Amino acid sequence: MRKKSEERRQAMIDVAAQVFNEIGFEGASMAEISARIGGSKATLYNYFSSKEEIFVEVMLKQVGCQFEQAFSALNDEDDVRQGLLRLARHYLDIVLKPEVIAVKRLAMYYAGKSDLGPMLYERGPKRGWTRIAEFLKRKMDEGKLHQGDAWIAALQFRSLVESEWMDVRMLNVVTELPADQLQASAERAVEAFVYLYQPR
Repeated sequence: MRKKSEERRQAMIDVAAQVFNEIGFEGASMAEISARIGGSKATLYNYFSSKEEIFVEVMLKQVGCQFEQAFSALNDEDDVRQGLLRLARHYLDIVLKPEVIAVKRLAMYYAGKSDLGPMLYERGPKRGWTRIAEFLKRKMDEGKLHQGDAWIAALQFRSLVESEWMDVRMLNVVTELPADQLQASAERAVEAFVYLYQPR
């Protein structure tokens, strides 16, 4: 029964994705989604409390697994520098993809109009960067990084990794992303971070 329930939930997410793609987040409604599914709104609300919640699930299904791969690039046995470089490179490959940029633009647009922004943040970036903070804390405790607030350190690392690309990508100034340039910027970000948090 539980398997069927999850299959139905995933089918609802797939239908909702079609609705959002066709008429956008603002134009979509729970009534439209339930009509496409062929059930009642009450059934849809049994699975999702709001349009925002189902949209978050759609976005996570579309891009969440890619971020999971990036955040899984670290393991405890890693040399700090090499581990962070692998993470930075994976992260840039994913966060600059057109579909991810589109989600980020949409979340920012609706951030002040609905609960969409906070919900996406809690289910997406916050979870991922919490894992990175946990890795950094372990390395701090091992004496391989200077002791500090690991959450702040994770956010500083993210800022360094994104710094050369995010604004120009979000504003569509840059559309081509040469692999060698991404690699070089990842290396610069890691060097700056390791220098900042070198043991002392």
